[in-house]
Amino acid sequence: MIMDKQGIMEKVGKMPAGVYSASNKYWCVTCKLLFDMDSPVCPYMPKMCINTPVPVEVMRPESTVSIEKFGLFYPKVPQKMMNFLAGEKPESIGRKLAGEYIGFLNEWRFEYKHEPLQTLKSFIITVSGSETAQRVTPEGIVFVITDMKKVWDKRKLFPILGSAIEVLKDELDIAQNIFFDEIDIIGENETGKYYCSMCRKFFEFSSQKDSITCPLMPQKCVAVPHTLDKVKYTLKDLISVYEHTPDIYRRFTKAFPLREGWQEYLASLLRDEWKFSVMKKGLNCIAAQIGLIDEEVNCLSEEGDAMKHMAMMG
Repeated sequence: MIMDKQGIMEKVGKMPAGVYSASNKYWCVTCKLLFDMDSPVCPYMPKMCINTPVPVEVMRPESTVSIEKFGLFYPKVPQKMMNFLAGEKPESIGRKLAGEYIGFLNEWRFEYKHEPLQTLKSFIITVSGSETAQRVTPEGIVFVITDMKKVWDKRKLFPILGSAIEVLKDELDIAQNIFFDEIDIIGENETGKYYCSMCRKFFEFSSQKDSITCPLMPQKCVAVPHTLDKVKYTLKDLISVYEHTPDIYRRFTKAFPLREGWQEYLASLLRDEWKFSVMKKGLNCIAAQIGLIDEEVNCLSEEGDAMKHMAMMG
């Protein structure tokens, strides 16, 4: 519990304002997240956050760790959609993903060539939605993907990653051969799904518990994300998260040809896993935000109230 919320808000209000980014691209030194937005104010706690987001034109993001946080902790909706869409020609898809990744890194001004292994790791985590372990020798590198079956079919993921890594190896001047393996950590246990009522973000990682420590700022954050049946939220909260998230998943998802039934599958993810009641406008908003359709949808209008779902207090 925050002991002096009003005092913090007053102090933050008196602090120097942030600097605007001409490209609307920002990053945070503390939580390490990237933001796509039109003002230098934390979009999740605008009156409480002590930090100002940093424009990429002022200082470059320091590490691709900022990207992998989306894969590690955010809902696995984009990754599960990619798994659903993946079919023929995985090698072609992998090369497209690698190209989109390099383009994203350059647009966001990452100096990624000085951390080649981290850059590869961030790509694998962002695509797979799973943590990886690394076993490195002079001859080869093995990325061990944890709990992959919770998100991806190995027969789809490994060929896609394999063709992508060949492109990225050349870009990063990595000489070793690269291999993939998998290991189950949480096994048959349910993956944890949580919502934070303070920053209005959703998290999906590890095994299910009643509550967790904030995975983005465990050393500082005083809020406690809870399991979905203990909190109230609306689909607009998820839409708001995607509204401020960089377009990395839009880029990735567009590499996959759509297949019949994708709308129904997306609706089932939102309805069955995240407990939303899904209406057409809400479905279109999420689909547009993660790159499944090009249609422009005014997702955060007042009409969004029609998309509400309350996960009532248990």
